[in-house]
Amino acid sequence: MEDRLIYKIALATSIIGLLGMIFCADQINPREIKIKDINRGMMDEDVTVDGLVQNVKKSSTSNTYFLDIMDGTGKISLIIFDSNVLDLQKSNISMSNLLNRRVKVTGKVSEYKGSMELILNDAASLKLLV
Repeated sequence: MEDRLIYKIALATSIIGLLGMIFCADQINPREIKIKDINRGMMDEDVTVDGLVQNVKKSSTSNTYFLDIMDGTGKISLIIFDSNVLDLQKSNISMSNLLNRRVKVTGKVSEYKGSMELILNDAASLKLLV
């Protein structure tokens, strides 16, 4: 094959691949799992869990909140950093009102001092369930 033909084929394939990614991006969602299934192999992966908020604690040094979420299979801490707290408050979601509420959250799996935790992606990643 001629170099020019190979170049055209490679370019066309790249463009088709990029267009495919653009059109499919909205349909790619983090997988929804049970808390007991979260493990170290999922580090830095986005996952979605739903459960009951059992505890809400505020950091003594910042506006970061720590929520304990339980889904019946296990318990995990959800970390909500300052910028997301402000965005949630703009959406009329108060941190103190989350206690004993059922939520659906999407966050990045992380580990802190040997315990698995989720870090909230953004304010839109926390939804109150009825």
